Amino acid sequence: MPQVISSGVIDVYPFTTANGRAQYLTLLRTPGITLGNTWQAVHGRIEKRETAVRAAARELVAQTGLQPARLWNIDYVNSFYSPEEDAIYLVPSIGALITEDAEVELTSDHVNWEWASVEAAMRRFLWIGQRLAVQTLHDEIANPLSVGKSPNPYLQIDTALYGNVGRRGGR
Repeated sequence: MPQVISSGVIDVYPFTTANGRAQYLTLLRTPGITLGNTWQAVHGRIEKRETAVRAAARELVAQTGLQPARLWNIDYVNSFYSPEEDAIYLVPSIGALITEDAEVELTSDHVNWEWASVEAAMRRFLWIGQRLAVQTLHDEIANPLSVGKSPNPYLQIDTALYGNVGRRGGR
Protein backbone atom coordinates (compact mmCIF):
# COMPACT_ATOMS: atom_id res chain seq x y z
CA MET A 1 0.00 0.00 0.00
CA PRO A 2 1.39 3.47 -0.86
CA GLN A 3 2.80 5.07 2.25
CA VAL A 4 3.12 8.62 0.92
CA ILE A 5 0.69 11.09 -0.58
CA SER A 6 2.66 14.09 -1.83
CA SER A 7 1.78 17.53 -3.13
CA GLY A 8 5.41 18.57 -3.47
CA VAL A 9 5.30 19.35 -7.19
CA ILE A 10 3.53 21.86 -9.44
CA ASP A 11 2.40 21.89 -13.08
CA VAL A 12 2.30 25.21 -14.93
CA TYR A 13 0.64 25.65 -18.32
CA PRO A 14 1.77 28.91 -19.96
CA PHE A 15 -0.69 30.29 -22.51
CA THR A 16 -1.21 33.39 -24.62
CA THR A 17 -4.22 34.81 -26.38
CA ALA A 18 -2.38 36.23 -29.40
CA ASN A 19 -4.46 37.11 -32.45
CA GLY A 20 -7.72 36.09 -30.77
CA ARG A 21 -6.60 32.48 -30.34
CA ALA A 22 -5.47 30.66 -27.25
CA GLN A 23 -2.05 29.02 -27.66
CA TYR A 24 -0.09 26.91 -25.19
CA LEU A 25 3.65 26.75 -24.62
CA THR A 26 5.10 23.30 -25.21
CA LEU A 27 8.72 22.55 -24.27
CA LEU A 28 10.82 19.73 -25.76
CA ARG A 29 12.93 18.04 -23.07
CA THR A 30 16.62 17.51 -23.79
CA PRO A 31 17.46 13.94 -24.89
CA GLY A 32 19.32 11.96 -22.23
CA ILE A 33 17.60 13.54 -19.20
CA THR A 34 14.45 12.40 -17.40
CA LEU A 35 11.59 12.35 -19.91
CA GLY A 36 14.08 13.37 -22.61
CA ASN A 37 12.74 14.00 -26.10
CA THR A 38 9.14 14.49 -24.89
CA TRP A 39 7.01 17.61 -25.05
CA GLN A 40 6.10 18.98 -21.64
CA ALA A 41 4.67 22.01 -19.88
CA VAL A 42 6.53 23.55 -16.91
CA HIS A 43 6.91 21.20 -13.96
CA GLY A 44 8.83 21.70 -10.75
CA ARG A 45 9.20 21.07 -7.05
CA ILE A 46 7.63 23.16 -4.32
CA GLU A 47 10.36 24.21 -1.90
CA LYS A 48 9.98 24.08 1.89
CA ARG A 49 7.88 26.96 3.24
CA GLU A 50 6.83 27.88 -0.32
CA THR A 51 3.26 27.93 -1.57
CA ALA A 52 2.29 26.08 -4.73
CA VAL A 53 1.39 29.40 -6.38
CA ARG A 54 4.76 30.97 -5.56
CA ALA A 55 6.51 27.80 -6.80
CA ALA A 56 4.53 28.00 -10.05
CA ALA A 57 5.67 31.58 -10.71
CA ARG A 58 9.27 30.77 -9.72
CA GLU A 59 9.47 27.64 -11.91
CA LEU A 60 7.94 29.47 -14.87
CA VAL A 61 10.67 32.11 -14.70
CA ALA A 62 13.43 29.56 -13.99
CA GLN A 63 12.55 27.26 -16.89
CA THR A 64 11.40 29.75 -19.54
CA GLY A 65 12.43 33.28 -18.49
CA LEU A 66 8.74 34.25 -18.78
CA GLN A 67 6.96 36.46 -16.25
CA PRO A 68 3.27 35.66 -15.77
CA ALA A 69 0.91 38.52 -16.59
CA ARG A 70 -1.68 36.66 -14.48
CA LEU A 71 -1.95 33.25 -12.88
CA TRP A 72 -5.08 31.15 -12.91
CA ASN A 73 -6.10 28.16 -10.82
CA ILE A 74 -6.99 25.44 -13.31
CA ASP A 75 -9.91 23.60 -11.77
CA TYR A 76 -7.99 20.33 -12.07
CA VAL A 77 -5.52 18.52 -9.80
CA ASN A 78 -3.29 16.07 -11.65
CA SER A 79 -2.80 12.80 -9.81
CA PHE A 80 -0.38 9.99 -10.53
CA TYR A 81 1.29 7.05 -8.86
CA SER A 82 5.09 6.65 -8.75
CA PRO A 83 5.98 2.94 -8.46
CA GLU A 84 9.65 3.77 -7.67
CA GLU A 85 8.62 5.79 -4.61
CA ASP A 86 5.39 3.89 -3.87
CA ALA A 87 3.78 7.33 -3.63
CA ILE A 88 0.68 9.02 -4.93
CA TYR A 89 1.17 12.58 -6.14
CA LEU A 90 -1.50 15.26 -6.14
CA VAL A 91 -0.27 18.08 -8.39
CA PRO A 92 -1.91 21.52 -8.54
CA SER A 93 -2.33 22.81 -12.11
CA ILE A 94 -1.76 26.52 -12.71
CA GLY A 95 -2.37 28.47 -15.92
CA ALA A 96 0.02 31.33 -16.62
CA LEU A 97 -1.11 34.07 -18.99
CA ILE A 98 1.88 35.33 -20.98
CA THR A 99 1.94 38.58 -22.96
CA GLU A 100 2.28 38.37 -26.74
CA ASP A 101 5.68 40.07 -26.83
CA ALA A 102 7.35 37.88 -24.18
CA GLU A 103 10.39 35.90 -25.30
CA VAL A 104 11.11 32.33 -24.21
CA GLU A 105 14.62 31.72 -22.83
CA LEU A 106 15.34 28.00 -22.56
CA THR A 107 17.61 26.31 -20.04
CA SER A 108 19.67 23.19 -20.71
CA ASP A 109 16.61 21.09 -19.72
CA HIS A 110 14.88 21.94 -23.01
CA VAL A 111 16.05 22.00 -26.62
CA ASN A 112 13.02 23.53 -28.31
CA TRP A 113 9.73 25.29 -27.64
CA GLU A 114 6.62 26.13 -29.59
CA TRP A 115 3.29 27.85 -29.05
CA ALA A 116 0.63 25.30 -30.02
CA SER A 117 -3.12 25.15 -30.42
CA VAL A 118 -5.02 23.24 -27.75
CA GLU A 119 -5.33 20.29 -30.13
CA ALA A 120 -1.60 20.24 -30.92
CA ALA A 121 -0.63 20.63 -27.26
CA MET A 122 -2.89 17.74 -26.28
CA ARG A 123 -1.34 15.54 -28.99
CA ARG A 124 2.15 16.37 -27.71
CA PHE A 125 1.62 15.91 -23.98
CA LEU A 126 2.55 12.43 -22.84
CA TRP A 127 0.24 11.96 -19.85
CA ILE A 128 -3.54 12.07 -19.69
CA GLY A 129 -3.34 14.35 -16.64
CA GLN A 130 -1.48 16.93 -18.72
CA ARG A 131 -4.06 16.68 -21.50
CA LEU A 132 -6.95 17.04 -19.04
CA ALA A 133 -5.30 20.08 -17.42
CA VAL A 134 -4.72 21.88 -20.74
CA GLN A 135 -8.25 21.05 -21.96
CA THR A 136 -9.73 22.41 -18.72
CA LEU A 137 -7.53 25.53 -18.98
CA HIS A 138 -8.69 26.03 -22.55
CA ASP A 139 -12.40 25.55 -21.85
CA GLU A 140 -12.62 27.52 -18.60
CA ILE A 141 -10.01 30.29 -18.91
CA ALA A 142 -7.90 30.69 -22.07
CA ASN A 143 -10.55 30.38 -24.77
CA PRO A 144 -12.96 32.78 -23.05
CA LEU A 145 -10.11 35.31 -22.63
CA SER A 146 -9.09 34.95 -26.29
CA VAL A 147 -12.59 35.87 -27.50
CA GLY A 148 -13.03 38.77 -25.08
CA LYS A 149 -15.19 37.00 -22.49
CA SER A 150 -14.54 36.88 -18.77
CA PRO A 151 -13.62 33.51 -17.29
CA ASN A 152 -14.74 32.54 -13.80
CA PRO A 153 -13.22 35.35 -11.67
CA TYR A 154 -12.76 32.98 -8.72
CA LEU A 155 -10.13 31.06 -10.68
CA GLN A 156 -7.82 34.08 -11.07
CA ILE A 157 -5.06 34.07 -8.46
CA ASP A 158 -4.38 37.30 -6.56
CA THR A 159 -0.95 38.65 -7.54
CA ALA A 160 -0.22 39.24 -3.84
CA LEU A 161 0.13 35.45 -3.54
CA TYR A 162 3.07 35.27 -5.97
CA GLY A 163 4.25 38.81 -6.73
CA ASN A 164 7.14 39.52 -9.06
CA VAL A 165 9.56 36.61 -8.93
CA GLY A 166 12.34 38.53 -10.66
CA ARG A 167 14.66 37.27 -13.34
CA ARG A 168 16.00 33.77 -13.67
CA GLY A 169 19.08 33.30 -11.51
CA GLY A 170 21.86 30.77 -11.58
CA ARG A 171 20.38 28.46 -14.20
